[in-house]
Amino acid sequence: MIPRDDIILGILSSPPAALLLEIEEAKPMQRARPLFDLFSELGALQKKGDKYKRGRLEINLGEHSPISDAVSELFQHVAFPYLISGRKVGRLTPDLQRALYTYTSAYQALRIAFTQDLLRYGGLTLVAGWFPCAFSSELMSIAGRDVVILEEREDIVALEMDRLSLIPLAPAPLGQELAAASFYAFEIAPLTNLDEVAEKYGKFNTAVVCGRGADLDKLGKVAEEVYYIATRDRPIALLNNALLNGLGLAAPSEELEKTLRKAQRQELGPFDVYILRGTGPT
Repeated sequence: MIPRDDIILGILSSPPAALLLEIEEAKPMQRARPLFDLFSELGALQKKGDKYKRGRLEINLGEHSPISDAVSELFQHVAFPYLISGRKVGRLTPDLQRALYTYTSAYQALRIAFTQDLLRYGGLTLVAGWFPCAFSSELMSIAGRDVVILEEREDIVALEMDRLSLIPLAPAPLGQELAAASFYAFEIAPLTNLDEVAEKYGKFNTAVVCGRGADLDKLGKVAEEVYYIATRDRPIALLNNALLNGLGLAAPSEELEKTLRKAQRQELGPFDVYILRGTGPT
């Protein structure tokens, strides 16, 4: 459901990885351990106590796809600086903007499957965090949803604004209909500022959160049902968390895991979908 090989290739073919893959044995500083843990999860390194040794992973750095090129760019300029030093990205360069948007295409099959299989038709949906899964147009065209997208950085939201503004004007393919939604909106605010969003738009039928650190208890007060989507693929989860933190966006927390234990769980390919129903206002 996601092009995992392309994502892994993008990490392993990045310039920082070239150095790490030459390591025979290392005992990194504490702040660098998350970086080494990621490469350990990939199989490129092996963790032995407080040391890391070269792994047995056979790496085939073959032909790249647009997604693997995007991941390589993002790992080098966003994830790696955060994992090694805690540095966060300020201004997004045009190359980073393109890479961020291309990376969201890795989740298109997830977006389609989730919208087709789990959502009923119609209603107002809050997307609490657009990046990395990029839920937007599928909600409108497949499930007929009106959509409010809440994101924390204006330059991240801008990646989707122009494209989404063209959807109602796009011609339908022959033999098909384009069921564009009648309403969509963008809000730039922390994912915790849900009271202001609910005050502006009223009750949401559904809230969708994909791999982000939104407050599910608060979401339950402004939406009738909440869907939280998490990947079971550990390296992908670690990469996404590093990207989110490197961009200054809310990443999942330990408190979130406690809330998810109380939710209904459903598997969707390599993802878990946690469903909290009936918590919103009536």
